[in-house]
Formats: sequence, structure tokens, C-alpha cells
Amino acid sequence: MELQRIVDLLSRKRQVFYSEADFQFALAWEIQQFYPDAEIRLEYPATMERKEYIDILVRYKGNIYPIELKYKTRKISLYINKEHYNLKNHGAGDFGSYDFVKDICRLENFLSSLDGCNHGFALWLTNDSYYWNPPRRDNTGAAEFRVYDGAIKSGTLTWGNAMTNTHALVLNNEYVISWSDYSKFDVKSAGIFKYALINVQ
Repeated sequence: MELQRIVDLLSRKRQVFYSEADFQFALAWEIQQFYPDAEIRLEYPATMERKEYIDILVRYKGNIYPIELKYKTRKISLYINKEHYNLKNHGAGDFGSYDFVKDICRLENFLSSLDGCNHGFALWLTNDSYYWNPPRRDNTGAAEFRVYDGAIKSGTLTWGNAMTNTHALVLNNEYVISWSDYSKFDVKSAGIFKYALINVQ
């Protein structure tokens, strides 16, 4: 599935989104436009035992593609095509990074449990440069979860201190994080949106 191309097409139509749910629906609609014969489900149950869901599930030509999304924003106000976007500040970048990597873990587990499913995508979109910029120091508690451009994520990732009760994350494969431009606005700060698209197998 050419999700990279679909994201690029979407960026020409929607430069920013009100929420993660808005982003989810817009992407699903764009996938349907690109692949009219595809079957698309939102909030697909990942397991029957626990209440976990895949953001988007695509069935196309006998293959199944799960997609996990994250949309983390810094506070910004924009007026685009007669629409006013007043995005809030999510902050908590350390936990946001953890959630990004957790998406990869969830997809790896889902791929191993569902027949006919061997390829998925984690897609992250943000205007918070905390995520794509390298850390100024590498001895923070969240160092192993940082997803800056060029970061390599593999193996067991743990918190470097006792500030949280969240669990360690274990990746079966190695992933190189790469950020690409999505949209840009002429404002004082937080006007650059970037995305990372992770192929999970």
C-alpha cells in the first residue's frame, strides 16, 4: 500500500487537523479515494480480550494493513480556507515519545496475531519540534524513547528513572525514525508540521 504517496496527497488538501479523530477520518477517506475497492474500518478491535483498537484497518487485494496514528500539537491558532484552527498544547513530550514507540509495539503484536496481516504503519504528525530535534542531553529518563530524526529504536526500551510506572517496551525489529515536512505556516512559532511514517513488519 502506497501510504507515503497518500499522505503527500492529503497534505495538499488538508494542511492541519482539528484533532486526532479529524486526522484519522481524513486519512481513511483519502485511502478510500486512492483505493476505491479497499475495505476500511475505523477503531478495529485489536484483541477480543482487552479493549484495544487499531485506528485504521485496510483490507485490499487479499492483504490487511493496520495503521496507528498520533497527532501531537503545540498551541497555535490558524485561519485556513475560512476555517479557524485553534490547536491546544499537548506538551509532555517524554510521554508523547513513549506513546509513539508504543504504537510500533502494538502493531508488531497485532501483525503476529492476525492471519494475512504482515505489514502495518505507524504514522505520527506534529508541529512540536521536541519530537524531531535531537535531545540537548542524553541522560534524561525518557532518552530511550526519544524519536528524533535519525533515531534508531530496537530491543527493550526502558525509563531511565523512577518517575513513572509505565512499562518497558520491547521491539522485535529495528526502526530508523525519519521525519518529513507536511505543511508550513508563516507564524512566529510552531508553524512547521512534520510527519514520520514507520513501516512495521
